[in-house]
Amino acid sequence: MKVWASWTARIAGTAIVIVFLPFYFGYGNPLPFLTPGYTAHDNAWLTAFPLVFIGLILGWRYPRIGGAMVVLAVLIGEAVSLLTGHGLVLHMFVPLAVGVIFFVSGRMASTGLNM
Repeated sequence: MKVWASWTARIAGTAIVIVFLPFYFGYGNPLPFLTPGYTAHDNAWLTAFPLVFIGLILGWRYPRIGGAMVVLAVLIGEAVSLLTGHGLVLHMFVPLAVGVIFFVSGRMASTGLNM
């Protein structure tokens, strides 16, 4: 399962980066906190997206670090979304799932578990 999980995370992570990156740059000014019209919700996700992209790319070589980076960025973004009254951003559960798979497969590799 270790090999299957790591390749599933790699392929899905690459697909996410390829699909989501144009949306990030198409937002207008993708730099958080520079445009006064952006809300806390906008700024939180504009901060989380680069961390998700870096985590998904980093997960190819360092799955535990990349997975943890993705999971933390998405969970913090979701928390800010809930606190600002925007509700859950459901499409971010896809990179969250990939981040969890990266983290678990990296953890399994480091402990020597073969399932």
